[in-house]
Amino acid sequence: MIGRKGTGKSTIFQRAQDSLNDDKTATWAYIDIKTLYESSTAEIVGSIPSAYETALSPDAVRRLSIFRSFVIELITEIKNQIRQRITSSVWNRVKEAFTGSASALFEKIDEFIDDLRRNEFLDITGNIQAVKQDEDTQKEKVRAATEATAKVAANPSAQAKVLAEVISELERTRSQNYSQVFIRVFNIRGLIKRLREILTGLNVKHLYIFIDDFSELPHGDMEQVVDTILAPFNNWSEEFIKLKIAVYPGRLYAGAIDLSKVDEVYLDIYRAYGRNDVPNMEDRAIDFTKRLVTTRLEYFCNETPDEYFETTSADFWQTLFYACLGNPRILGYILFFCYEMTLIYDKRIGVRTIQDASRRYYEEKIDHYFRLNKFLHETFEERSSIYSLKELFEEIVKRAKALRTYRESKVMSEIEGRPPTSHFHVRNEYDIILSTLELNFFLTKYYEMKDRDGREVSVYAINYGLCQQQAISFGRPREKREHRLYFIERVFDFSPIVMSYIKVNQEIVCNSCGHRHSHEMLPAIQTYDMLCPQCKKGTCVLVNLSRKYERLIRSVSDENLLPVTELGILKTLHDERKSMFAMEIAAQLDCSYQLVGKRGRTLAERDLVSRGENEKGRRVFEITTIAQKVYFDVGPEDRMDFGKPDLEQSPSPARETPHDGPRNGNA
Repeated sequence: MIGRKGTGKSTIFQRAQDSLNDDKTATWAYIDIKTLYESSTAEIVGSIPSAYETALSPDAVRRLSIFRSFVIELITEIKNQIRQRITSSVWNRVKEAFTGSASALFEKIDEFIDDLRRNEFLDITGNIQAVKQDEDTQKEKVRAATEATAKVAANPSAQAKVLAEVISELERTRSQNYSQVFIRVFNIRGLIKRLREILTGLNVKHLYIFIDDFSELPHGDMEQVVDTILAPFNNWSEEFIKLKIAVYPGRLYAGAIDLSKVDEVYLDIYRAYGRNDVPNMEDRAIDFTKRLVTTRLEYFCNETPDEYFETTSADFWQTLFYACLGNPRILGYILFFCYEMTLIYDKRIGVRTIQDASRRYYEEKIDHYFRLNKFLHETFEERSSIYSLKELFEEIVKRAKALRTYRESKVMSEIEGRPPTSHFHVRNEYDIILSTLELNFFLTKYYEMKDRDGREVSVYAINYGLCQQQAISFGRPREKREHRLYFIERVFDFSPIVMSYIKVNQEIVCNSCGHRHSHEMLPAIQTYDMLCPQCKKGTCVLVNLSRKYERLIRSVSDENLLPVTELGILKTLHDERKSMFAMEIAAQLDCSYQLVGKRGRTLAERDLVSRGENEKGRRVFEITTIAQKVYFDVGPEDRMDFGKPDLEQSPSPARETPHDGPRNGNA
């Protein structure tokens, strides 16, 4: 299930789970993998033998510890959810096939989890496949490790050291080889066998595992999860385990899973609503937006859209689609802001209200991304890479504004008034460069086409609310048939902007000898798996650096850096301007309330949030003045640089303190 935040992946999962509740031959488990993984990183279960410390790097020890904890948490979660389903009333008729107690079914899984906690590593070193690279040396090391293991089999600590030494050697190879070690240590085949034995006794033929928020994992850890758990589940269970995985566009790593045997369902507009031509896609997406709103109103309010909207306007539904671009969550925010601006004053929602609400949504929910990420607890290079995209986005918007007065092409000269310049196209290979901007809704991939020169290109749309802020007309003209190809006019080819960004901001650096290669060398270096052509030993790394905002990033004190979840908690409390429960914060961050509670306690220890109790004794969180000053005071360099503002730009509909009044409509 492929789609950005808010496209409905979790909702579809819930609908599927509801359907499976009526299936006597199937059961399911839902895994919020982001929350589960963060919980594993926060509290490492058990301890790793001290022998590892001398054989593995500190980072490898950390990753092994976290991953072992994650596997335990994952298996425990699957067990708990199956237990809950089996012991529910829905399963009474199924349990008739089994004569024992429900607790007896899970003894084997409990034993399996206990084995993991006790660090009883198996004698697997002789089975590790050495990579071809330096094959003779690798074979000799594996042979020596096998012999040593046989001598120290009775000593778990010594055996762990031997295993760690082999893993340390394989650290330099592909993650697939590293993952093979984990698969054997954690005996994934044994886990699958035990799950199958338990559920077969209940006449259950399939276990559906729903993996949500998968793309929130760090890329390296995502690969390990796939190679170590998901691929074996998919490939070794003989159709017993059915995986349903929610991912972001461009962040699908399949590993050993054969994608030709997997259904990929896309929820973003450029793939979900037809690929024949742009008008057909737009018509279907507009119809989806209309049906979504109409159905909700009929179900929850027993009303028609005419009761709340000025639907007589010819472009009402088109404007509402432009505002959300088919994203249900964004649509919800837009309609909530429209409610605050019109409905509580007994006025219906019209086109102008939607435009103002879209601008407010951009300024309150999207615009903060870059200035808040300067506080992200990552390396300078990582934060600089994020800010380099700010430079790129600024150049894109400046170009879109400049084209408003461009009249040198035939199509542009024939348009009366200000032409739409909200969309642009780039060559498909640049999608990866723009993916972060798209995932954070500065841009939306609108369509895929061929340009005037027959090249495959991707069409992108600038955020509709930003277009309202910068007086950029959105969409395309519709008067003539040739306007179907408006987005691929040569004037909208922004590939040179991306190329310039790459040359100025990207560096190709060897992690061994430190040599910097020219960007023209990248295709050749990629051909040889990023092997450094200078020293022929190191691996070249592609680094994005922000030249323009380097001073701003370096000005942030290390003590003010926070992980992304903590920054999200502060941002939510800042936006809402009120005390909030952990569950309310978690709903906005797509995580569990337990995680918010744990991280909220850490923030309170740093005096960034206050943790009080309401009259009913429930824990509530509120942002402190210290946090407001450090993280949300906006300086000149924090603002977007889109060039000189237009004199005709209207003031922002969103106040600096957007929610300082009552939220229940009692003005």
